[in-house]
Amino acid sequence: MKWLGKKAMAVLLLALAIMLAATFYPYAQEWVSSMLPQGKYDRATTVISHEMEKAGELTAVKYTDQELMESSTKALFLGEVQNVKAPYTYEIGLGIHLNEVKLTASENGITVAVPDVEMLYDSFRVTGSPEVKDFFHPLNETKYQQMLDAQAAECRAKYLDDQQCLSDAWTAACESIERLISQWTGEEIPLKFTSVTAS
Repeated sequence: MKWLGKKAMAVLLLALAIMLAATFYPYAQEWVSSMLPQGKYDRATTVISHEMEKAGELTAVKYTDQELMESSTKALFLGEVQNVKAPYTYEIGLGIHLNEVKLTASENGITVAVPDVEMLYDSFRVTGSPEVKDFFHPLNETKYQQMLDAQAAECRAKYLDDQQCLSDAWTAACESIERLISQWTGEEIPLKFTSVTAS
């Protein structure tokens, strides 16, 4: 009889253990996964992705040029019939859209795939009175605007066609992302940066 009581108690305890395990399994699984590196970095990617969605754009570098535009027109036999000079300021911001950044967690940290940088904004404005000399060839408003548009396009191409400039801006974007991730998570997470086009 004593043996039967022990057997019944063992079955009862086993049933209770199974019930407790089934009840607390989802919580225990989350707790265990958060203690492991993979789980820890999975949670961090969720936080980071949410913050990136809120942030929107990241301007990695800004450039400002203050120059003098000069355009001249020559005519056969007469030589230079028009000369226009105008001081200008050109500004451009290169960066990325943070929602295009791809995050992949692993047991060793997070791989951050960063898109190529692009022009986020630019502006061209004349900062002083233009100096116009137009002999026999008066400068009209349309022609003047064409000169300004051509100068703005030249300024833009100076940066967007320069691969070293774009590469430097991409590196600056990665450095900014690293600082932001540290700020958002409050910890130093091992990060590996790669290009979206390369991944």
